Amino acid sequence: MIEQFFKYKYSKTKTYLFYLGAFLFCFFNTNAQQVPHYAQYMYNTQVLNPAFVGLRSDFNATLLSRGQWVNVDGAPQTTTFSVNTRLNSGFGLGAVVISDQIGLLNNTNTSLNVSYTIPTSQNGRLALGLKGGLGFYNNDLASGITVDNEVYASTTGEFFDLGFGMLYSTNKFYVGLSAMNLFESPMFFLDESQSTIKGLERANYFLTGGTVFELSRFGDIKFLPSTMIKYTPTLPISIDLNANFRFNNIFEVGVSYRHQNSVSAMASVILYNRIRIGYAYENYFTTAVQNLNTHEIILRVDLKLNRKNKWLFLDCCSYK
Repeated sequence: MIEQFFKYKYSKTKTYLFYLGAFLFCFFNTNAQQVPHYAQYMYNTQVLNPAFVGLRSDFNATLLSRGQWVNVDGAPQTTTFSVNTRLNSGFGLGAVVISDQIGLLNNTNTSLNVSYTIPTSQNGRLALGLKGGLGFYNNDLASGITVDNEVYASTTGEFFDLGFGMLYSTNKFYVGLSAMNLFESPMFFLDESQSTIKGLERANYFLTGGTVFELSRFGDIKFLPSTMIKYTPTLPISIDLNANFRFNNIFEVGVSYRHQNSVSAMASVILYNRIRIGYAYENYFTTAVQNLNTHEIILRVDLKLNRKNKWLFLDCCSYK
């Protein structure tokens, strides 16, 4: 059914094949946008793993906007807003809203996240996280046409979402494992009567990790490598390798490589050690059409509320 959906296009489309190939390419690289790819995921990790809730600061708010495939009508546009806080008891609480538009589909996912952190040593922490969410979609099929001129009725609805994760962290490194989107989404179905909650058919599994190296011989410079491995049963494995350098805790530059897919350049400025403004430009290696590049902007605010944080670290691995 998903393949049928991507045959749709806007009436202003110049050619059928152009957009059919474009949207098929988008599907294979975003898994129907249930969990969009992010170049700056290391500063938006709550979206990938609920165990990150409350890890890095007493209160955090993140706004991320991603425009994929610039200058292509109907290309994916994603806006993500998340907040989280941590409590003295070891609990973390968070919320995420993701607004996603791709072609004829508008989709909004909302979720509540909770985590609990257990001290395992003087520097080690083990966190367990749970995500529960509700998605709302509007699949405006009536506004599109197909290659055989058939017309389908638009579909709207909602669906439940569930995810969980675990995270081990110290002041030097972190490693996390999560399973997200455990219920199948009905957003691409052509018939509203079809069953939607089958579970685990298209779940997304994430393995993330990162560390920090002090390059003191060159001044106040930190090297922050990280990685993200995403596995979906129906898609090839996605592997991200990232290398960021932070100068005087004010400026940061880096590069990200997604295996056989794209390369990204990133730059950020950090104000007052609590406000991050970042930009990423992603360039694809092979595309169905030309100039399918991506721009991504992130605004992140971390606040210290002077809480007694024996359970957690203020700044895990200096990823802040």
